[in-house]
Amino acid sequence: MKNNTGAATPPFNFFEWMVARRYLGATRSGKGVSLISIIAFGGISLAVAVLIIVMSVMQGFRAKLLEQMLGLNGHVFVQLSDPAEPVDSLIEKIMTVPGVTAAAPLIQAPVYATTPVGEEAVLVRAMRREDLLGIGSITGDEQIESGSFDGFGIGKNGGGEIAIGTRLARALGVSAGGGVTLITGGGSETAFGRFPVRSKTYVVGAVFEVDNSQYDSTIIFMPLEQAQIFFSASGATKQIEVRVEDPDRLNLYIPAIEAIVEDRPMTNWTLIIGPYFEALKIERNVMRLILLLIVAIAALNIITGLVMLVKDKTGDIAVLRTMGATQGSVMRIFFISGALIGVLGTLTGVVLGALFVTYIDVIERGLSALLNTDLFNAEIYFFQQIPAEMQLGEVVTIAGWTLFMSFISTIYPAWRAARLDPVEALRYE
Repeated sequence: MKNNTGAATPPFNFFEWMVARRYLGATRSGKGVSLISIIAFGGISLAVAVLIIVMSVMQGFRAKLLEQMLGLNGHVFVQLSDPAEPVDSLIEKIMTVPGVTAAAPLIQAPVYATTPVGEEAVLVRAMRREDLLGIGSITGDEQIESGSFDGFGIGKNGGGEIAIGTRLARALGVSAGGGVTLITGGGSETAFGRFPVRSKTYVVGAVFEVDNSQYDSTIIFMPLEQAQIFFSASGATKQIEVRVEDPDRLNLYIPAIEAIVEDRPMTNWTLIIGPYFEALKIERNVMRLILLLIVAIAALNIITGLVMLVKDKTGDIAVLRTMGATQGSVMRIFFISGALIGVLGTLTGVVLGALFVTYIDVIERGLSALLNTDLFNAEIYFFQQIPAEMQLGEVVTIAGWTLFMSFISTIYPAWRAARLDPVEALRYE
């Protein structure tokens, strides 16, 4: 199209944007066109928002679960074949490996915990005082519900204090300062044989919470020296627990650690819980693919709206062509109309998704109260609150895919509009 001076106007000029914006509104002969535009806009917005919410929650679950598992447990475990083998020198050698942040002796054993109120099967993790205090996800101020770790590992043979999780404390009906009797198989040898069980009552020094229902209901921390006596380990440790700077890049540390521990059996977190996280990764990728297809379907609604808009504006297109509008100008007008729906729908979806992720706990509590049910049961999902982590890269990918599908969806209807013959279009006007 040419301006008043006879020069050709540049593409995507003000006139094309103005006409495109007006075409998105209701018309005298086709009020339904604007309704379809609204439906297309709403479909894209909701699809983008849902995709952002689902991906954020799945990423939050993975990150939170990995943080808790690797915060409570070590990253590499060296099994000691000789129960009487001293470990201090071996730990010193392991600590010389670049990237190793901690190495500590550890005893793990299942026991039976009882009180006058209840009884539970639990797992004892026995550690030295200084090693346990170095794990902030257990001994941090925010994790301690009652009591303290001040007396943990203090006294003869490590003292008699233990630390238990909040859910286990409630199940046993005990709090800080109370007593818990631990029972294990394989008692001491006597002249009449080995006693089938060994039991001892310990004082609960601290009640901790790691925000994971499984750990909070099954884990008991015991001083290492006391565990060596209680489990008849005679000064031995079952394994050495090693922590590294970057657990996701464990292959950087494994060869150096293997060279130090030589032929001792060794395992790591990727072998123990890695397959579980691989399953989560596959599930997340499949979910992303499915939801991206839903976004594509929502974007295809733009085609319906533009086709009806072209049919409704046939006369207007003919007039524009007779006034000097080129096929390219007409095509750009309808391309802009469809693209506006996609762009505005994408932006709205991103905002809705971000707001939902930000206030997801408030929304969950409100819906639970409204429906009088627990929508996020910690016993089932492990966590006290819904974990959600919105990643910028994920949002950019979702927005980019949506805009791409929106732009693609506008091309064919816009091309059909540009191909209209103005003479044939005006014949019936």
